[in-house]
Amino acid sequence: MNNIPAMKPMGSFLQMFQYPADGGKRDLRVDFIRGFVMLILIVVHIDIFSYYNFIAWERLGAVTGAEGFVMLSGAILGLLSRMRMGNDDLGTTISKQFGRAFLLYRTSLIVIISIAVLNIFVDASAAMTFKAYSGKVYNLYPDFALFAQYQDRIIAKFVLLRYGPHQFQILGLYVVLLMFSPFILWLFSKKQIMTVLTISWLIYFANSGFNARPTGAQFEYAFPVLSWQVLFVHGLAIGYYRNEVWNFFHSKKGAIAFGLVLAIYVALLFFTYNNPMSGKIPDYMRLHVIDPDTFRSIYKQYFQKNTLGLGRLVNDFAILFVSYALLSYFWKPINKVFGWFFIPIGQASLYVFILHVYACIVIANIAWFQEGNMLVNTLAHSLVFIFMWLMVKYKVGFSFITR
Repeated sequence: MNNIPAMKPMGSFLQMFQYPADGGKRDLRVDFIRGFVMLILIVVHIDIFSYYNFIAWERLGAVTGAEGFVMLSGAILGLLSRMRMGNDDLGTTISKQFGRAFLLYRTSLIVIISIAVLNIFVDASAAMTFKAYSGKVYNLYPDFALFAQYQDRIIAKFVLLRYGPHQFQILGLYVVLLMFSPFILWLFSKKQIMTVLTISWLIYFANSGFNARPTGAQFEYAFPVLSWQVLFVHGLAIGYYRNEVWNFFHSKKGAIAFGLVLAIYVALLFFTYNNPMSGKIPDYMRLHVIDPDTFRSIYKQYFQKNTLGLGRLVNDFAILFVSYALLSYFWKPINKVFGWFFIPIGQASLYVFILHVYACIVIANIAWFQEGNMLVNTLAHSLVFIFMWLMVKYKVGFSFITR
């Protein structure tokens, strides 16, 4: 991640804190954000309520870790691909992308099947079922008592990723999107970015009325590929054209544009804090300016997660730019306090994402963590964070667990 343009002077005081212009090939700001996203995913997927939920449950806007995972994956892929295309020919770059997609597909199958095997020895229902807000429980795996009778059908559904832990479903989306990334990157190399973005938006708006699921895979119930592709495609564009985007925001027009982005983010943050549906979030941590019925109506129309409502999509882009700017100008103090944790986690985010599925099962099988005690639950989440950090620090299983 070299060739980062130097920041314009903003006073000697501010320069003391900002991200160094010679920060190295790897952009640690992106790693930091990815690490934070992983924390959000872990908190939400481990089905207990702790003090960390005061951050994770849409407290930073109408966004979740899933959107961050998809968008940042696209951004990093776009950035790395442009660098590689400077050294490799297009065919080599495309071959590497397909290789990565098949690697992640194999990883998905291994994790999905391993959970079914693990269930023979311990209760893995935390990963094999999904409990909706209504209380209804959905089985995400087949009835294996019928395997002998329907083995061909069951095996086919495993192969097509139509079974699997709900905590892991988004990786299936990433596999599909990764398969199309070489064609998108090729169009970028031909300076056809507006063509790509226009097609992406047309598909997004078309699917908002149909909510089609072309793959039939289980992950599409939560992450329909025709809707969620817009996040990934724009992530690719932001990463591929990162230097151009950076230069734009340091122009006069860019400063005005960023001011607008910041205003939008603050407005959406205000909206989010009026959410009357935030589960166990206490009233004193909410605003009560917007009428609850009005909020629900707006949220349902523009901020649904599975269909990736337009308001949520705008919030995703706004928080990405605002958080990146915040880290750029206040990097040194933020990094000193939090970087030791978030950066290693972010650099091994896929590895952590795989392990967290098994952590969900472990926590669900410890009765002490199911009693509803906030302090105890906070301890449970903290132990998982520490475990993940130690696993990354000492590179446990790096030779065979995908990173």
